[in-house]
Amino acid sequence: MAHVDSVDLPSIIELSKDPFMKQVSHAEKILPLLEEVGSEEETEGRLKAMFSHSDGIRGFFVTYLTSNSLESTAEEASVPPVLISAMKASESAELISLACMNVIMPTAMVSMHESQELAAQSMKTAARAIEVLAALKARPSVEAQCEAILSVAMGESVKTDSDRINYWNEFFDKWGYKDVQKRDIAKAIRSVLNR
Repeated sequence: MAHVDSVDLPSIIELSKDPFMKQVSHAEKILPLLEEVGSEEETEGRLKAMFSHSDGIRGFFVTYLTSNSLESTAEEASVPPVLISAMKASESAELISLACMNVIMPTAMVSMHESQELAAQSMKTAARAIEVLAALKARPSVEAQCEAILSVAMGESVKTDSDRINYWNEFFDKWGYKDVQKRDIAKAIRSVLNR
């Protein structure tokens, strides 16, 4: 892998403050660093800056989860250690809910796409997102979110007044997920929980 010149990389300040679309562009420059030996500390610092706010988290993951430049990572279904370290260091509560959404949405799209090519891309994105969420599983909030999602997907949440359940019910309703998508989502979440 070619070395990425740090002059071409966004600054920590840009990563900490720039809006979503710029974060997508920043992520494209940072992705090659994920597997570059010897730059882990610098890469982790940049990722931590991105993960300090919603636009950075969303911008990074929309790029990471859909990138074709990471085929080996997608095939091997492993999250680079530097990314795991930066995610674990993040104190953003949004990281977990966005990581959950990153599993739910492409998983649901697999059965919604009419094009086999688009369905295959959604499947690849979902597989990478499942690995990201599984890498965060040690956090108590991950299991709690996954349990709530599983409950909603399986239709077991009607009698519960939990804020988490209500949040995911509204999310599923907003995107119009039907039984087939809910079954697929439940299966994906079970794989995160090793069930």
